[in-house]
Amino acid sequence: MHNSSGKSDISRNIPAEAGADILLAQLGPTHRALIERHLRSLPATDRRLRFGYAIRDESIAHYVRHMRFYRDAAFGAFDSAGALIGFGHLSNHEHGAEFALSVDPATRGRGIGRALLKRAAAHARNQGHRVLVMQYLPENHALAALARRSGMQAVCDSSECRAYIGLKPPTPHSLLREAWREAVAAIDLGFRRSAAGATSA
Repeated sequence: MHNSSGKSDISRNIPAEAGADILLAQLGPTHRALIERHLRSLPATDRRLRFGYAIRDESIAHYVRHMRFYRDAAFGAFDSAGALIGFGHLSNHEHGAEFALSVDPATRGRGIGRALLKRAAAHARNQGHRVLVMQYLPENHALAALARRSGMQAVCDSSECRAYIGLKPPTPHSLLREAWREAVAAIDLGFRRSAAGATSA
């Protein structure tokens, strides 16, 4: 059984964040093309681990097109050139918040997944959720290791694993910190993509 009522400071559990050149920013409807491009670029094995089945390009396009930014939250990890190299989707449900992520294979091992999880946990906390959940296939060893290092409690069967962690209630400080960091990130992202000659997707 998982301890969904236990309040954990996931920020303390998760190890060091990604390098200073990696920017985390919240995404919105104008970033759909960036998200779709990132997901389409994933190898077939990574697509299966991310979605739980062998997903085709058409289904990825449908998934991105129907993301509900008015209810859910999405986060991107960007490199110094403003390229999206990691993506996290936080789905808000009555029973809690569920998080899924993917990272460009060429940029793994830099703490991007940990940073995305930490960012999503902070947002879920500030939305009033008491539990953060990650669902993944048993053979997804990278995500299992991330959950374990982050202090999440996993329950697995032959077809899937679900990792849980309790979140503390929001505070004025946590709300202000998220708002401030997001405002700075939006400005930074604009500069990065502008400098790279990219247009908003």
